[in-house]
Amino acid sequence: MHRTFRSLLLAASTFVAAWVASVPAHAQLVTTTYGPFTVNCTPSGQLCNNAFSQSVSTISNLRVQYVASAGHCSNVAVHILVDNVERAVTAFLTPGQASGFFDVGPVATGSHVVTLQGEGTVSGCNSGNLINWGGTLDVTTDAVASAAAQVPAVSTPLLIALSALLVVASGLARRTPRR
Repeated sequence: MHRTFRSLLLAASTFVAAWVASVPAHAQLVTTTYGPFTVNCTPSGQLCNNAFSQSVSTISNLRVQYVASAGHCSNVAVHILVDNVERAVTAFLTPGQASGFFDVGPVATGSHVVTLQGEGTVSGCNSGNLINWGGTLDVTTDAVASAAAQVPAVSTPLLIALSALLVVASGLARRTPRR
């Protein structure tokens, strides 16, 4: 009986150790740059009627940074939307200036659309209408976003531990007398 308990304890600890080894400690983050892009506006004021949109996938984390084009002749701010909901607005940025990252998450696991809508201000060549704007979009997401959408697989350490547990259990079943 003591030997059986020791075998079960060994099998259980092997299973737990393999399970712990198979679970990732923390999701890694990855930053992707989109662009450079240019958006042309119909001159009807400072808020551009056209926008730049990019589809991204993540598990939860979503951070966004806008870098104004160095070719701008006036200052521009952008409204940052996620799935058509405004989450942040940058300050008015000089040509080539970065907004810094805005944490616009957490978001649900899956695909999301990040949209930037430019807004001008009277400065440089802007006399009251934003004609065009552009730059780059930096997006930080979970690196394992695409893996999360797939059916989870059993890791090798977990598979080995389950196999060991089955071997131990079958050995115990053979040794235990039936009544």
